[in-house]
Amino acid sequence: MTASASPAAGGDGLDGGEGSCLARIRQLVLTGQLLPGQKVNQGEIAARLGVSRVPVREALAALRSEGLMESRANTGFTVVRPTVDDLVEIYLMRNLLESELLRSVDLAAVDVELLERVNGEMARLDPVVSFEAYRLANERFHFAIFDRASLRLVRREVGRLWTLSEFYRSIYIHGEGAHQRVIEDHVRIIDAVRRRDHEALVAVSTEHRGETEISMSRVLGRRSGG
Repeated sequence: MTASASPAAGGDGLDGGEGSCLARIRQLVLTGQLLPGQKVNQGEIAARLGVSRVPVREALAALRSEGLMESRANTGFTVVRPTVDDLVEIYLMRNLLESELLRSVDLAAVDVELLERVNGEMARLDPVVSFEAYRLANERFHFAIFDRASLRLVRREVGRLWTLSEFYRSIYIHGEGAHQRVIEDHVRIIDAVRRRDHEALVAVSTEHRGETEISMSRVLGRRSGG
């Protein structure tokens, strides 16, 4: 699966080459090929992707809007440095928006067999060795539900927050037992969808999200000396 297949990214608002370029540079960030704090050389990126500087510049501006890049006058674009405070804010917004989004989902329209199949794929993956495949499978699982929601603008913002979350997720290694907990939580989510129980779905999803936030906060705290 390519970078452009990310369910969270959805429509990027850019046409043709610019959209593809955005997806590919986003992938470089999320997979750690562009590191936090690294200054982006637009010429090198353009040569690497086989495009001109114009779509690269447009893509970097879009990534700045997503929160993955920052820019200053005369210094160009730099990959953002993740912080615990930013992570807490991201998850605060995700908790609020995803809960409302899930309450608006037409649960009868969610493909339960797809959820079970994707969760089975995740169970067979090693999230450390196959991080990118695992990350995309996890997105497919959750957005198969989100995409059945009626709140389209909220869904779009949740997609942006997921992209930011994945940036943080890419810098930590799953703790002991975390992989199994993810799979088990997904089974509980599938059960709530099958029973068409919105409040159970919200409750399980909130718990699931919180465990990930705690794990990432601990790693970021250690890296910053906290």
